[in-house]
Amino acid sequence: RRLVEEAKSLGESKDVIDAFRRLQSLHEQWRETGPVAKEFRESLWEEFRAASSTVNRRHMEFFERRKAEEKLNEEKKTAFCEEVEAIDIEALKSFREWDEKSARVQEIQKEWKGTGPAPRKVNNTIYQRFRAACDRFFNAKSAFFKSVTARNDENMARKTALCEQAEAIAAS
Repeated sequence: RRLVEEAKSLGESKDVIDAFRRLQSLHEQWRETGPVAKEFRESLWEEFRAASSTVNRRHMEFFERRKAEEKLNEEKKTAFCEEVEAIDIEALKSFREWDEKSARVQEIQKEWKGTGPAPRKVNNTIYQRFRAACDRFFNAKSAFFKSVTARNDENMARKTALCEQAEAIAAS
């Protein structure tokens, strides 16, 4: 009777996975426990089986729900990858344009972190894809800023040389 009551209480448990594991233990105990009086055998088994069915159904529903959530997460993460990959780096010509796109990529990165895992078989692959797209963007941004800085340094050197020439002419 104790095993039946424990199995029934597992049907109410908040932790579905723990309840399922504990049910497996109860099934082992059921097999190890000796026989009961013939008039109680069938009714006890039916109660135990019904309680087990409840726990098993909740366990299965939990994983079906999780599988559906992971599929949704995969779709969201794929869309994030596509959005970052679609950024036309060649079209970004000003600091403002780069800053706007950077803000969007950072926003996408935050959304990515807030999105749960994708299915295990694709989770690592989709993360690598996202990382590559973000790295491509930020490496291009860095190269743009370095080229602008180098160009500004070059212009400053030319202007300094012109000033020195002008001062030399003025002094002569």
